[in-house]
Amino acid sequence: MSKAKEDASQIIMTCDFEIKGQIPKEAFEMFAAAQAQILGLRGYIVQVSEECFKGQLQGEGRVIEAFKQLILAAAEYVAAVKEFIIQNLKAIDEYTYPAFEVKAKGDK
Repeated sequence: MSKAKEDASQIIMTCDFEIKGQIPKEAFEMFAAAQAQILGLRGYIVQVSEECFKGQLQGEGRVIEAFKQLILAAAEYVAAVKEFIIQNLKAIDEYTYPAFEVKAKGDK
């Protein structure tokens, strides 16, 4: 593989995400964090209301899409997840998060 092609496949993307639905908080946060860590994503998830989680993802674009598909396909959450929105997808030069974490409401 040429260096240019190798670099292109390693482009780091960042995006904001929002997941809406009647989702059990603790189990879902742990599941989302575990999936993100397995995929090598960085960022965070936080519950902002009874029916909404928000966060940020950083990683390769195809990996961000894989995370979205895993969340939407997870059997115990299929009925609960109503919407998964990815916004502000853009390339970044380097990671700004050391890992993927679950934040408490009010954390910065």
